Amino acid sequence: MGDGDVAISEHDRYELHKWLVDNAGERVAETLMAHLPPGGWAEVATKRDLEHIETVLRLELRAASSELRGDFHDLRGELHQLRADVNDKLRSHLVGLMGLNISLAAALITFLR
Repeated sequence: MGDGDVAISEHDRYELHKWLVDNAGERVAETLMAHLPPGGWAEVATKRDLEHIETVLRLELRAASSELRGDFHDLRGELHQLRADVNDKLRSHLVGLMGLNISLAAALITFLR
């Protein structure tokens, strides 16, 4: 807690309520007590607190978004390379299979003669 932040105990709240009832009446005491935060003012977020959190969250979101875009760009590059590698392997296997088929056809022709 910073300077001026005072923790208010349940006993303090009770004493305040009792004093208010004695000096201002039950209705005023209840109204005033209803407007006091249960944990004290140190627990209440200010507009400045919320603006700070918003700024921090925006910066973190911007950084995460930038990192995600970079990761996506890297992934696209890796997928492009994977596609090229698969195509190369398929061409290589296709050429091998074509050679095998030609060899089998030649052997079959030789056998049938």
